[in-house]
Amino acid sequence: MTNFATVVHECTDYAAWKKVYDADRPRREAAGLTEVHVLRDVHKPKLIALMFTVDDLSRAKELMNSAGLKQAMTAAGIVGPPAIRFRTGDYNKVSAPMYATMSVPTKDYATAMEAYGMDSAERKAATLTDIAVLQEIDDPGNLLLMWTVTDVARAIRFFDDPKLAEHMVKNAGVIGPPERHFWAP
Repeated sequence: MTNFATVVHECTDYAAWKKVYDADRPRREAAGLTEVHVLRDVHKPKLIALMFTVDDLSRAKELMNSAGLKQAMTAAGIVGPPAIRFRTGDYNKVSAPMYATMSVPTKDYATAMEAYGMDSAERKAATLTDIAVLQEIDDPGNLLLMWTVTDVARAIRFFDDPKLAEHMVKNAGVIGPPERHFWAP
């Protein structure tokens, strides 16, 4: 299993944000963060998702809580506090024109994973290809699921199906509303 940091935040201007983000690369590398993804929400292009592998959790946490990063985020035009999570799990890096993620609070990982296996055929029919299941390190029941997506309309129908919602609560132990996004690189 690999450790990851995920960051989701909103900016006022993507081009301005990207310039500051790119300039801050040496600090991220010094903290042991290696960029995996920079993604933009398809429906809200100023919402950005970042994913990094983490070599050293303590250095990464120190960076994420540093005054210097907060200043860089302010200079980059970040709106509101970022959602920063440290996660662990399996990830199969695949380049794709579209990704979907779902953050899911569950009662426990084992139950959720057993139920996740039950609907693999339905995910495939919805053009979702599994690429990641990550647990939040400080809250192991909080999962981040990630897929590549071929047909967004089919994926939305799958996600919005009341049978899936019932399955998630009854079989997967989901205890709160999932947060879903479609992302483009």
